[in-house]
Amino acid sequence: MLKIERLKFKFTLSLKFSIVLFVLLGIAVALNGHSYRVSIHVIESGIQDSYYQQLRFFLLQLDNQVDNLAANLLELEEDSTMKQYMNTTAPEDLFDIHMLRLKLYERIKLQSASSNWPMEISVFLKSRKEVISTRPDVVYGDIASIPKMDPSKGLWTYEPGQSNSGSYFTMAQSAPGYTIIARFSDTYIRDMVNKFQQNSNRYTMLYHPAFGFIGNPPSDLGDWERHLDWDGLQESGNRILNVNEYRVLLSYAPVESLDWVILDWVPLEKVVSPVKESSQFFVLGIIAMLAIGVVITALIYRQIQHPINELVQKLQDIRSGNLSSRLKAKHRDEFQDVFSGFNDMAERIQELIEKVYEEKLRLKEAELKQLQSQINPHFLYNCLFYIKNMAKMGEDEQVVAMALNLGEYFRYTTRLENPLTTIREEVKFLRNYLNIHSFRKPMRYEVCISEELMELSIPRLFIQPLVENAIIHGVERSDEAGEIRIQGAFIPGGFAISVEDSGDGLEPEALERLHEKMNLPLSPDTGCGLWNTHQRVINLYAAGSGLAFDHSSLGGLRVSIRCITKHQEEPYVKFADC
Repeated sequence: MLKIERLKFKFTLSLKFSIVLFVLLGIAVALNGHSYRVSIHVIESGIQDSYYQQLRFFLLQLDNQVDNLAANLLELEEDSTMKQYMNTTAPEDLFDIHMLRLKLYERIKLQSASSNWPMEISVFLKSRKEVISTRPDVVYGDIASIPKMDPSKGLWTYEPGQSNSGSYFTMAQSAPGYTIIARFSDTYIRDMVNKFQQNSNRYTMLYHPAFGFIGNPPSDLGDWERHLDWDGLQESGNRILNVNEYRVLLSYAPVESLDWVILDWVPLEKVVSPVKESSQFFVLGIIAMLAIGVVITALIYRQIQHPINELVQKLQDIRSGNLSSRLKAKHRDEFQDVFSGFNDMAERIQELIEKVYEEKLRLKEAELKQLQSQINPHFLYNCLFYIKNMAKMGEDEQVVAMALNLGEYFRYTTRLENPLTTIREEVKFLRNYLNIHSFRKPMRYEVCISEELMELSIPRLFIQPLVENAIIHGVERSDEAGEIRIQGAFIPGGFAISVEDSGDGLEPEALERLHEKMNLPLSPDTGCGLWNTHQRVINLYAAGSGLAFDHSSLGGLRVSIRCITKHQEEPYVKFADC
């Protein structure tokens, strides 16, 4: 009863607010004449500042894009592959030189495509008199036609197109042994300018007195080019001009890296015309609103206030924990959509709570199975028998090595006070684990993980199930000495770690079935270690994480752990060579 009285009291306040609103509308009519004159002045001042700031922001974007292109070129100049190829003079191994040149070509292509604006890059090697370029039509003789760069006029030189050829911005980096030429098409700048304009109330373009305009200059402002003074445009600013009886806002800013100027023309008449038109209908609109205001007030309670009361009551039910509370729409109006959205929201919240609870149970189950799978009595017995046999044979060094590695192994697996560790500690543990197996069966292993990746935090016993799977199902099934490779790399949004073996591998159909089993409940024919690791990954990291299976270059199977820490996914991961 108290709740209903409180809702009625709120309705009374809304009615009083409506009455005050009608009074304010009457006052607004008297103030309209004065506000119109002030509005025009304020709008023009606001537009002048706003458009200028927009142009400055666009200049910053353009400068950043162009600077990124220049940075890519400078990065290529410092690339180790390029320096190695330039300094390689011995012709004994032509195959190595060819592979180095191919690697340099791939590096150039990567730098060319690493920006939103692909560049055409050509590297002229003076000592070899050869050119490596992303353009197939470039020959070494073209080095004579390279334009000389003037740093005082920007990093990039403009080359206008001839007949059907396009126009480009070119940058050259020269050194005693080489010259690097990069260029990009001005169409990228045209597209960027067109997207910045957004509407027909402004004209944005790049201007240079020697080359004209990049963009769409205004066609309805008459002889406006006579207002352009190149020396006066070298400092950023804006001003209002009278051009052929038009009031025009001109904003300008120099692009120092290109030696061009960005111009932004805004006809103010088009911008303020809606204000003039709205002023004419303002008074009539106020009168009409006063007339229908009374009718709207009478309908507020029946059409709005009552559904709001029901919505508030159901929200209180949800807050108290009654997630099954739902609304029933009595009228076909906007509140029907609101009620439907509320019902969907409540149902979704209920499902999410249940799902989170289920995921926690699955995570606990995965962690339990992980710990159970690590303490393998059969593994311990084999190690102890190995120590006993080596002791009988007098192989003291083997006994000591096995005992030390076994001790480190169980120290790591039984230390549960902290569920997290670093990749460096996990790799140290894996070396002990692999050393133990190498005593029993000869095998080679290598770990190729960068130092930057080593300090990342991961759950304990994260990579070991993959190594154990590689040993049991890959290396041990072969009569020859096996090989295991562990790699790690950063990927967009996270990192990935892979384990490869030299076993027999799997057929494509078997790989597909193994991938499907990872998302199914654990069954007797599903590998507990792989399934458990996959469940831990998808529960701990963002969407797109999990295990991936592929053929290994060693001949066996490659299992990769993809850990996405941000909301981004890369469909392919390339690991660095060890």
